Amino acid sequence: MSDKTGKKLALNASRDFIFSVFALLIYNGVLQLFIYPGLNDRMGAEAFGTVLYLISIISVMGAGFGTAASYSRMVAKKDRTQANGDYNLFLGVVSLISVIVTLVSLLLLKEFKVAVFVQVLILMIVTVFRYYADVEYRMNIRFADYFFFFLATSLGYCLGLLIYPYSGSWFSVLLMGEAFGIIYTVIRGKIFRPPFLKLSESYRENFTSAFIISASNLISALILNSDRIFLRLLVGAREVTVFYTASLIGKIIAMLTTPLNGIIISYFTNYRFRITKKIFAAIGGGLIVVSAALAFICSGVSFIFVKIMYPEVFEEARQYFFLANLGQILFFLSGSLMVVVLSFTKEKLQLFINIIYVISFAAVVIPLCYMFGLVGMAYGLVIVNLIRLIVTVIFGLRAL
Repeated sequence: MSDKTGKKLALNASRDFIFSVFALLIYNGVLQLFIYPGLNDRMGAEAFGTVLYLISIISVMGAGFGTAASYSRMVAKKDRTQANGDYNLFLGVVSLISVIVTLVSLLLLKEFKVAVFVQVLILMIVTVFRYYADVEYRMNIRFADYFFFFLATSLGYCLGLLIYPYSGSWFSVLLMGEAFGIIYTVIRGKIFRPPFLKLSESYRENFTSAFIISASNLISALILNSDRIFLRLLVGAREVTVFYTASLIGKIIAMLTTPLNGIIISYFTNYRFRITKKIFAAIGGGLIVVSAALAFICSGVSFIFVKIMYPEVFEEARQYFFLANLGQILFFLSGSLMVVVLSFTKEKLQLFINIIYVISFAAVVIPLCYMFGLVGMAYGLVIVNLIRLIVTVIFGLRAL
């Protein structure tokens, strides 16, 4: 690669990163500063804790299957043929899986109602499609449209919150945002255009790839949302709100890695880059130092943010600020490192790393949460996310 080409790529990547950061800042800013605090104010910490549990289950499905379809299609663009029908088939199967997931998640609450089942199922399926939709922009390196895609989604959320006094439903607030993102993609893109069911020659490979990446992503997404899911099932609804607010700034800051991940996979699948073991090891070590530094900063910001936005649970949440934020940041930055690994290895390696991760989670976090509640959850997440980062470095070095 010539110096001129390298400079051009660096300039384009910087521009795309800025678009991506602003897209995610607006999206997460709207959710964390307006939508979630607005719902908490109207519902109270107890009821909002249950809603966070359901939102987490939906997010696991979206990040697990929707993002997997997106990543699989970008990888397929480099290595195989691909068509809309390949991934519409995959998403159709995921929609059927969503029926089972919705049913189980509500039965675990022992509060099953048909109306709630239908609402959660619809929102889950639409969310999976919306997570997949961003492939339209990342696959073709159209990050200006990527920005407007998230802007449309955010505007939908805001409109949903405005009509909440009339609808009285948290479901309608989120559904409107997800629907706006999909509508924008229908207008601006091609992935939701006909032919809907025409398959490519590589549809079997694409279908298999999507499920392999899904298995890995589901593990990651489940761990990311574990505080809300397992605290609700093992401890209580209010504790979900407490720990969520304690880790909130870490989630917001760490989510800036999401646009970085998108750019990494976009450029690595469209261009050939050479990465050495020395560089990769330095990146891994640097991420641990960055995680600790960011956790200290997030703790300071949390004292101000949570006191203003969630005063009802501030005194309970403040003791978990550092550990809760550190766990979230370690999770996201190790995820960025895994995206780098995915760009130069087979999808199965990512799955293998996450199998080790989920075994560690089951052995550490769940027992600690069951025995010690919020404290156990805080320490457990830091331990397993540090393990994940170290394991990713080790296997990445072996693959190189």
